[in-house]
Amino acid sequence: MNKKFRLSLGLLALSATLLVACNKEETKNEPKENNTKVEQNVEAKAEDKATDEVTLSDWDGEWNNIANYLDDPGLKGAYEEVAKRDKITEDQAKKNFADHVAVDFGAIKVDGDSITFLTGPEGDEIDKADYKLVDKHPMEHGGKTLYWYEFTSNGKYPTILLMPVHGEDHMPHFHLRVGGSAEEMLAKDDWYPTFVSPTVTIDQVYDVSSLDVHRG
Repeated sequence: MNKKFRLSLGLLALSATLLVACNKEETKNEPKENNTKVEQNVEAKAEDKATDEVTLSDWDGEWNNIANYLDDPGLKGAYEEVAKRDKITEDQAKKNFADHVAVDFGAIKVDGDSITFLTGPEGDEIDKADYKLVDKHPMEHGGKTLYWYEFTSNGKYPTILLMPVHGEDHMPHFHLRVGGSAEEMLAKDDWYPTFVSPTVTIDQVYDVSSLDVHRG
């Protein structure tokens, strides 16, 4: 595995900069063709829309939690380097990354106004509910104004915050938060659960996790 990729993901484990844009560098592996609606929707950037133009269908498709890659054997070197740099154990480096992207579901499927929460890719259903857009919340980061779009439902996760799909030049992904209230979730500065297309390659996951990229 390329050392740059290993170190990039390791740096992500301790960084709160996961939220912004994707790496524009070319990957070594060509992405697989995605038969979901993910890549079909990324051209319509929700951050450029007025709130009343945004719909949940902008996130249509199947998405996997990036935490599913946490135990990939190829990340051992990244944890080793981060542990050495920051004088912590490898287990702590891994835990920092896990905490940064933690949610209690491993995949979601967005279809129109509904979201299905799954234990993992092709896993068991945890909950399914219809969501309604109620607000958007600006956040300043790196000189840019980003938006969390707030959707609510009567389901297990009454409030979900979604950032627009980005990284279409490299690997489509987005960030979300779930909880009881938007105010509670917006107060967390270092929590960026990240969901990616199920057809990504490991190298794409490493590359999009680059520290420098997410400052841009």
